Amino acid sequence: MDTLGVAILSASGLVSQRFQERLDKHPWFELRAIAGSKETAGRRLSTLEWRLESTRPDLPELLVISLENEELVEEILLAGVDVVFSALPSAIARRVEPRLSEAGIQVFSNASAFRCIDGIPLVIADLNPHHLRHWNSSELGPLACSTNCTVVPVALPLKPLWDMVGFHSLKIRTEQALSGGGWRLLLDEEALAGNVNPEIPDEAAKIEEELLHLLGRVCEKGIKPANIDVQVQCERIPVKDGHMVHVEVELNRKTSLEEVKEWMNAWSDRPQHLELPSAPSIPVIVVDEVPDRELHLMAGEEKGSGFDLKAGMAVVVGGMEVEGKVLRFSALSHNTVRGAAGGCMLLAELVMAEGMLNVIST
Repeated sequence: MDTLGVAILSASGLVSQRFQERLDKHPWFELRAIAGSKETAGRRLSTLEWRLESTRPDLPELLVISLENEELVEEILLAGVDVVFSALPSAIARRVEPRLSEAGIQVFSNASAFRCIDGIPLVIADLNPHHLRHWNSSELGPLACSTNCTVVPVALPLKPLWDMVGFHSLKIRTEQALSGGGWRLLLDEEALAGNVNPEIPDEAAKIEEELLHLLGRVCEKGIKPANIDVQVQCERIPVKDGHMVHVEVELNRKTSLEEVKEWMNAWSDRPQHLELPSAPSIPVIVVDEVPDRELHLMAGEEKGSGFDLKAGMAVVVGGMEVEGKVLRFSALSHNTVRGAAGGCMLLAELVMAEGMLNVIST
């Protein structure tokens, strides 16, 4: 398979650098352009501070294009780009992403600007790939969104339960890592020492809206959200990476712990069947104990393979209890990998594998 040229919107943020890290080893995608803020525009990519704990990848020596450049679209097209990964803040994404998608460049966005909008798919690739029915059906062109990073460890374990028995109420409590607030918070010594504001404005509402959308039914013009009573409580905690969620769900019938484990362990979808580069073979890994960040944060990797696109792409679920119709569990996923760059890239891989991408570069 020939590689496709890709660009990243944002040059120095944590999610942008996760995209860069993963593109270095990707068999299908090749980084050919990168666009950033006025602080990074005009600089060589290699001169920007590397903020991840991993080694800086060996990427092309690109000059950062300004996001404010009136000829941004033309420059990206000139670089031979067919796919754009956006790691922009929502306010900037709202302004920049449509310029690219309306020009026919396929945009896969990690920003929240266009989530839950009719005609723009909001997809976790191995949860609701059927929502791609609306791919390229909006007036904005080929634009799709990945979810809020905290939605992933909630939604993936719930999907097999939703399909097998259904449920009508949820209680969710989150413990979200510093990296979810960006590199400045991640590198803040006081926050790392424990002095961090636990409040995350508007987060609970985003989680509820996106979860109901993901579990919703595909209609002719959009998605009919699921009808579930959802209560969400969010908290920022002083750990570097990994979002933990504690979930209580009232199922539509009594079930056993063994049944629940069987349903979760058996879950797979199109990315696994297609053996996509970033797809973990087991997307939901069940353990007995409450997941541990040190042990489980990079779940999904294939041992001994060096850098692995599957690493950090599985959700680990544990601490499960069943009382009648009520199930309680805890789940962990890597917020900047599975919940951000890796999940967004997996979505692009799915669209490509399904033959839905329109190659416009020459």
